[in-house]
Amino acid sequence: MNAPKSQISQSFFRRISVVVVASLVLLAVVQCFWGWRMYRNQVEDFYRRVESATYKSIYKAFRMDAIPGLVAAEQIKIDLDEFAFYFEPNLLELDALQPYAAEVLDLTASSRVMMHRGDAAAIRNPMVTLIEIDDDAMFGLRLTIEVPHRAFFGQMWGLLASSVVIVLLLSVVLIYLTHTMFRQRTLEQMRRDFTHNITHELKTPISVAVAATDAMRNFSADADIERRSRYLEIVETQLSQLTAMVERILTVSVEGRQAKLAIEQVALREIFEQVVEGIQVGGNEDATLNIDCDERLLVNADPHHLKSVVMTLIDNALKYGGRPLSITLSAAKVDNTTEIRIADNGCGIAREHLAHLFEKFYRVPSGDVQRPRGYGLGLYYAQQVIKAHGGDILVESRIGKGTTIIIKLPENEQ
Repeated sequence: MNAPKSQISQSFFRRISVVVVASLVLLAVVQCFWGWRMYRNQVEDFYRRVESATYKSIYKAFRMDAIPGLVAAEQIKIDLDEFAFYFEPNLLELDALQPYAAEVLDLTASSRVMMHRGDAAAIRNPMVTLIEIDDDAMFGLRLTIEVPHRAFFGQMWGLLASSVVIVLLLSVVLIYLTHTMFRQRTLEQMRRDFTHNITHELKTPISVAVAATDAMRNFSADADIERRSRYLEIVETQLSQLTAMVERILTVSVEGRQAKLAIEQVALREIFEQVVEGIQVGGNEDATLNIDCDERLLVNADPHHLKSVVMTLIDNALKYGGRPLSITLSAAKVDNTTEIRIADNGCGIAREHLAHLFEKFYRVPSGDVQRPRGYGLGLYYAQQVIKAHGGDILVESRIGKGTTIIIKLPENEQ
């Protein structure tokens, strides 16, 4: 069995959403890795420059005096002031001058500090380098220097900002493309559903009328007059439904097109009775239809369109209200309007769908593949007709309690 199209759409949307989120996460990870690599390269380059300046300065500042009879430690001349004299210009030349501290260590005595220049503890972001001064590894220079993180980020700011902008732009493009693709897929599915459903809806009254006509051909001219009359009523009802359906399609087929109205005084009870009779002739025996309307109640309206609207609303209740179903058609004067109510005790509609019911092609989602399907134009058509009359149409519904459609028509012709 094929999965419902609503489930297919949801599955497709979930897959697309996962792909988009994964793409954005991947972009973010790549950008973070790229930024981290840039920062590490800056730090490593700084370390190489500091190390180069340190070796150059040690070579010039610390000298070995080759005096016979003296041990190596006594032949080393160490002067940190002289080291600074050479070291700082070397750092400046290499664009690496930062606060630093230098310490001379006795490597033979657990790295005891023999002399120092500067305070290593005051450096907040230290990079420590230990370099042996003599060939016998008896003395070492421990250099602690400030790593200029802010300067590195300052140099990278332009690139980082442009990278963030690129990621944001790509994110917007991906989201827009996903939205457009999903919208196109939804519109295409709606078009296919509309074509399929409208074909089915048009074929049904035609098939019933043809069947009734074929049945009448088997009668003689003077036989079964009552049955002939019955079949003629069926044909007339089905053709009326077909005409109303075509009118609905024409009304909603062009954006902004209003229904052409022929306003006259209409007895609402008569309209209700015609609709109920047509439904009963059509063989709908699973629902109880009740009328609560004064015979003298009149309204200024187009009888054809008003009847079609009432028929559409009852047809929706019959299709989606569930069983057993009771539908009540009532009307009364309320202030300066005539208020028509079509109430049922069906399954009801969830609150989140109420705001969308009058949108073209909108159908309340259902996971039940056996549930009757419309083409999402009935309520849109009803709203257009009622607005053309200068009125308003509202929906009240509660899950498990039923739905009430409220039509408000002005007393005077608009």
